[in-house]
Amino acid sequence: MARAAARPNSVVLASLLAGWALGRGCLPADLGLGRDPFDALLQEHFPDLVWRLPEAAAGPDAADRSRALELDDLVALLQRYADRQVVGASELAIVVAHGCLGSGHLWQDLGLGSREELSALMRRNFPALASRNARDMKWKKYLYRQLCEEEGLFICRSPSCDECAEFDNCFGAED
Repeated sequence: MARAAARPNSVVLASLLAGWALGRGCLPADLGLGRDPFDALLQEHFPDLVWRLPEAAAGPDAADRSRALELDDLVALLQRYADRQVVGASELAIVVAHGCLGSGHLWQDLGLGSREELSALMRRNFPALASRNARDMKWKKYLYRQLCEEEGLFICRSPSCDECAEFDNCFGAED
């Protein structure tokens, strides 16, 4: 366990696994990584853990295939900002992108216990991207907004967030 304690993502990875085991969130059993990368990540963080993936975890489901381009764009965005010095940051880019495909708040879709847990994950693994969310926009909305801005698309109707009728949808409390 000393090895796991030395890895900054071990706690959040344990939380992701616990969330999946408890049926929370929308992540597949392999957290969206695929069997071999998932096994390698577990070995890196929890070398003594025996975790058996169900056979159904062998590939993407139909919903993932229908949103493959969206998923690829999210993974690319997150991996561009991943801190290469943090073990597991690149893999967590894939996990977070898969969570974005859910219909709830991102922290809930990841199966995490709180928004703060997600915010800590983002600050640790994607610090430059996280620091740009200075107004604490909801993470899923923030990530999609970043994608739109990179493509030169502006879907917001108001010139600034402060003037927008949808302000609470982007910045309000997440229950």
